[in-house]
Amino acid sequence: MCEFDIILGIDWLTEHHATIDCRSYRVIFGDIHAPEFIYHGSLPRKSMQIISALQARTLLSHGCEGFLATIHDTTSDVPSIHDQPIVSEFPDVFPDEFPDVFPDELPGIPPVREVEFNIELILG
Repeated sequence: MCEFDIILGIDWLTEHHATIDCRSYRVIFGDIHAPEFIYHGSLPRKSMQIISALQARTLLSHGCEGFLATIHDTTSDVPSIHDQPIVSEFPDVFPDEFPDVFPDELPGIPPVREVEFNIELILG
C-alpha cells in the first residue's frame, strides 16, 4: 500500500523551505548555503502512479516513504518564452474593439449618485 509515486505542491515545498533551481534541475531543501538535502532531477525509469495530496498525507502519516518526482513530457516540444505574445507588443488590438473600456483620457471624478454608500469601521 505504500508503493506510490507522488507530486508535491507549492504549499508543501514552501513549508519545507525548498528552493527550486530550474537551470540545474535541482530542488534545495533548507538553507541554500548549507542545504539539508539536494534533489537532482532525472528521467523516470518506470511508470508512476499519481495520488492526491490527501492520499499522500494519509500514507505518509502511516509511515510510508515519500519521494519528490520530476516529470518530463517527451511527446511535445517545449515552447520558448520568446514565442509567447506580450500584451505591450500589440496595444492597438484592444482599444479598437473596446473603446469604452480603454478610453484615451479618463473622464474625471465619478458622478454623484442618489444613494450614498460607506462602510463604517469598528476599531479593535
